[in-house]
Amino acid sequence: MALPGTRWLSCTLFFVAAAAIQAADSRSITLNQKEYFEAPGFSFLVFHNNYQIGYQGGLQMIENGERVLDSGDLMLVPKQGQPPAKQTVLKRVVDRAKSSATVFGDVHDLGGYRLICRTDGSRILITLTLDKPIDWTRFESAGFKIALYPGTYLGRSYQADTSSGVFPQQYTGHRYLVKSTTRLRIGEDDPLHSALISRSGGTLSLLDGREATPQPWFLVFAPLTPGSSEKALTVEIAPAIHPEWRRTPVIAISQVGYHPAQVKRAVVELDPRSSAAAPVSLYKLELDGGRKLVKSAKGNPWGSFLRYKYEVFDFTDVRDPGTYVIESRGVSAGPFQIRNDIYDQAWKPTLEYFLPVQMCHVAVREGVRTWHGACHLDDARQAPAGKVHIDGYQEQQDRETRFADDEHIPGLDWGGWHDAGDHDLPGGSFANTVLYLALAQEEFHPALDETSINRGKREVLLHVPDGQQDLIEQISYGVEGLLAGYRASGHIFAGIIERSPHQYSHLGDPADITDNKLDGDDRWAFTNRNTGLQYESVQALAAAYRALRGGNRNLASECLKAAETIYDYEQQHAPVYAPDAYVPGDSGFRSQELSATAELLLTTGDARYRDRLIALLPDLRKASVEQFAMGPGWTLIRALAAVNNQEYRTTLLSYAEKWKALLTDRTASNPYGVPLPPEITKPDYRLEERSGIHSSFVWGPGWNLQTDAVHQYYLHKNLPD
Repeated sequence: MALPGTRWLSCTLFFVAAAAIQAADSRSITLNQKEYFEAPGFSFLVFHNNYQIGYQGGLQMIENGERVLDSGDLMLVPKQGQPPAKQTVLKRVVDRAKSSATVFGDVHDLGGYRLICRTDGSRILITLTLDKPIDWTRFESAGFKIALYPGTYLGRSYQADTSSGVFPQQYTGHRYLVKSTTRLRIGEDDPLHSALISRSGGTLSLLDGREATPQPWFLVFAPLTPGSSEKALTVEIAPAIHPEWRRTPVIAISQVGYHPAQVKRAVVELDPRSSAAAPVSLYKLELDGGRKLVKSAKGNPWGSFLRYKYEVFDFTDVRDPGTYVIESRGVSAGPFQIRNDIYDQAWKPTLEYFLPVQMCHVAVREGVRTWHGACHLDDARQAPAGKVHIDGYQEQQDRETRFADDEHIPGLDWGGWHDAGDHDLPGGSFANTVLYLALAQEEFHPALDETSINRGKREVLLHVPDGQQDLIEQISYGVEGLLAGYRASGHIFAGIIERSPHQYSHLGDPADITDNKLDGDDRWAFTNRNTGLQYESVQALAAAYRALRGGNRNLASECLKAAETIYDYEQQHAPVYAPDAYVPGDSGFRSQELSATAELLLTTGDARYRDRLIALLPDLRKASVEQFAMGPGWTLIRALAAVNNQEYRTTLLSYAEKWKALLTDRTASNPYGVPLPPEITKPDYRLEERSGIHSSFVWGPGWNLQTDAVHQYYLHKNLPD
């Protein structure tokens, strides 16, 4: 029989042990159903995103609300004069019994590789395995790399086996912060975002990649031994896990505001471990400095989405115009307005600022401010045959022009907008932008005149009217950019881009990128014909004709003539889909041809376009519901009355009904009530479906949502039932 004191000690030790086990379990890293590793406040994503050139993809680690590591993958550094390796991610395979997720990749001409990620409960273990040894005649170095987010670690500490330091604010002239170590601790003075990275059987390096430009991040690199036949290495990451940490709530509202009659919802984003309900309060700001409580209620639980929990606060019944804020759990959102004219101003900054500031070949000024000087007046030279260039641009062996390698092509120094974030002029972007601007003019006829464009002076002045409608002027400028290549060679060019990575990465006034003289620093024009791009341009030019014919008849006539000429050429020649930047691939069902044909029918009423649409119906039926809706569907629906054919109508209505059902499901898939694509809503969606995507999900699905909104407008307008 145990003594009372002994029984008390046994119970105490049991409870201490149980508490320790519970604490350990609460910190344990597991592989969840969404195929990434998680623990309280911790996530390790396994190629759930894939845009590593922008540090948004690969293996990614999030600690306590901060994305700290990114772009984990195989790294191959070519020798001087050797081309960069072409890496492709193929698929992700999960083995739950082994708590592992494996990413399969391929390197063109070199073979496959695998990134095997697993956990022992406290660490992430990453094993890089190659199918065959590195060809060291081609590569300077090879191994596993993962990037460290500078915003988190600038001014923070790092410690290695034999050295330590502080992450520098600016590049110090030293590429290696740590040349060789087996253990690297980062951010120990920031407990929420610290980690220990280690490697047995090899070394790690810590690099500062900001030597040539401030954009790169810090990099941890685990190299294979140069010249060796090694095919595998393992890196271990022990993150900081704090079960008591909770993410601060975020209240999402419409940044534009709300019309009194519309549905009004605020979405409250919560830490996934949040359980206690709390009121959400809407206040109206008043003239006397006070706040009037208008509505308060507990948010309606929505459930989990991706990494968080959500509640929805509905205040549709609040219709009184005014300025409001929303508060819950100590955080607020706003101020925002409820007004009858709330949408009257929302679109104007696009015309007043964004488009004119993006204009190339001109100086853009606003009062005493110069947005940028007149740039690239030396455009452009023929890209060399066979040139594989940066940002996806490439020239085939047949240049398809009369110009020799590096020969100046006249007439390319007017028209077009810089790409967002850099200064290339992509033809595919021009075509889409011109199309939507032309349809906006046709649909809404805005009469805004806030910008002055002077071609003789190559000068654009913001907030200085010139008697011309801004939207018409921007349509014209985009058309000029499209037609420049057509005037020179009879087809639309893929685009124009800086000839060197140094020029391409330029930060500052684009007027300083080249000297504006016809010499060796001029940009290259990539000139190959791509059938999809030609048809996209046909559609844009056909719509531009309708928008311009009332005010710029000469340019309008040129648009229509070019559209018909390009269309006829493509009808008489085999399609080609030369790969290039911002050009479409072959959809398999003549997507761009269908859209171009329908737009030409709407513009001309010519029966031959009607007949061609009917003849293409068997090709259209090869499309999936999503391909129809994301592709030509919205344009074909606009041509329903012009075609006036029962088979055409039946085919389109069948697709529209199926798309409506799919759209309803997608809208219900997330708390925001927007139709997100499966790549976003289903993390286990086949990885190969989205590998290599360049633009679609770079900044989240924002570009897709804007495009879908335009499509939905026309689908609803023409098929309201």
